[in-house]
Amino acid sequence: MTTFWIVLGLVLAAWMVARLVSAVRRDGLGQRRAPRSHDDWSDLATDLPSHPYRAA
Repeated sequence: MTTFWIVLGLVLAAWMVARLVSAVRRDGLGQRRAPRSHDDWSDLATDLPSHPYRAA
């Protein structure tokens, strides 16, 4: 009976891994660019001081 539970556990683990792989492949990460909702951070950081924490 212990062998049955071990085999069942392995089958369930394999099923869960297969579902995870399937979900990750379908999410489109790395294939589509996110929509631009604002300018790049580098464009907004042009007037920052070069040493913000240095005492004057």
